[in-house]
Amino acid sequence: MRATNSLTLRLALAVPLIFFAVPALAQAPTPFNDYAPAAPAGQMEFSVADRAAIANVIQAYALAYDTYSADAWFDLFTPDAVFVVSATGGVPVVQSGDAFRGFWRDRLTNFKTSGNQRRHVMSNITFLDQTRTTAHVSIVGLLTNVKDAKTFSVITSLNYEAWFEKVGGVWKIKTWHDFPDSSP
Repeated sequence: MRATNSLTLRLALAVPLIFFAVPALAQAPTPFNDYAPAAPAGQMEFSVADRAAIANVIQAYALAYDTYSADAWFDLFTPDAVFVVSATGGVPVVQSGDAFRGFWRDRLTNFKTSGNQRRHVMSNITFLDQTRTTAHVSIVGLLTNVKDAKTFSVITSLNYEAWFEKVGGVWKIKTWHDFPDSSP
């Protein structure tokens, strides 16, 4: 069972390599180069309302994905969003536009019928930088799965990095890096 899940995830992460050009890698911010916040972690020069809104977007990301709500999930992103995904040690794959939306819509549809129920637990949200209209955030969490409402398993610990932009007074995901800590 574990080997099947491992193979399925590896294939799911490898398939985008066929569809997305490697030159696009230069367009995305370099992931995880410095976890140090731009200002001291305890500083108070930020909008509490903005941070609460961004945290809510992060939680909505998990809820929409885990309930296979593709349209609600896509609504969390800017129209020109960049999504970067990589298996541990793998080459990052950059997705955007119709290719991003098509791949993830198909993935959510397939999960809905697979007998697998994924749950994202988004726990450690650290603001690395924030202005009135942008934010850079590190998110650590846990991804679990229940197969056919019977078998619970931990898939991996999550390691996300995201850049947000305030668009028309609403925080949206501009760039999302998905680099799980292990390849199940």
